[in-house]
Amino acid sequence: LMIHVFFSEGAAGIMKLHQEAGKIDPEDKILTLAFMLDQGDINESYDSTYRLDLIYKMYTQNGQIHDTDQLREAIYSYVDNVHTLIEGAQSGEPICIYSENSPGDVSGFIFVCSLLDPYDIGVQYVELPQIVHNPDYTTMFPSLENILYQYLDYVLSLKVEVPYFDVNFYATVWEALRIENSPLRAVVNGQLMSVSDDIYDVLILNRFEVSKLESRAIGEIIGIYQQKLSDYLLADRIQKLIEKDALTVLEDNELPYNRLLIKTN
Repeated sequence: LMIHVFFSEGAAGIMKLHQEAGKIDPEDKILTLAFMLDQGDINESYDSTYRLDLIYKMYTQNGQIHDTDQLREAIYSYVDNVHTLIEGAQSGEPICIYSENSPGDVSGFIFVCSLLDPYDIGVQYVELPQIVHNPDYTTMFPSLENILYQYLDYVLSLKVEVPYFDVNFYATVWEALRIENSPLRAVVNGQLMSVSDDIYDVLILNRFEVSKLESRAIGEIIGIYQQKLSDYLLADRIQKLIEKDALTVLEDNELPYNRLLIKTN
């Protein structure tokens, strides 16, 4: 049996589809820990009202969530999944953590190492490479969801062993990040670092030299700059730039992603 740990609903959902299709053991546990730990105060516990409200705010900021009770239930399930993970660690169940090189996933991996550190265990780890080659084309910066859906065997072939001394090292990294407790954490030169909350502002403002829909600008930032950032984080920062009058709303919309914006002169 195996515990599979993911930091996004999408990737965990795809692995569950593979499980239903009989491609992984039906007794394996598939856990989502989408705590968005690249953002906000990490001195607050993962199960605090602060953290769960932050996740809820990110998920609902575009106004398209209708069943908010179901959403709250999904978010609370992340806390239950931590308990399941710890119980598995205590009983010696093998654990595999899946990550791409995004601030959210890397933060999640280091956080999980801090959770597992007391149990003197190693883990298996899958990190999706930034470039995936095949005979016909090269896919730049593939998403874990896309590659996992099409190429399960390839993803599983990427597993490496992370021994306990490395788990312990990453636990000390998490403690250092927690002490620094910056507004954001970003992957800089391959390392997760504490950064200020305006680190992505230049990228955002550059996309609004001409008027543009918010959703299109977010897509361009992720695509053109090849940044492994969540649209939730970028949308939240765009709203803050509007509030600071760095961006102007030309045409408002009840769905914020559909607003027409331009850089303020």
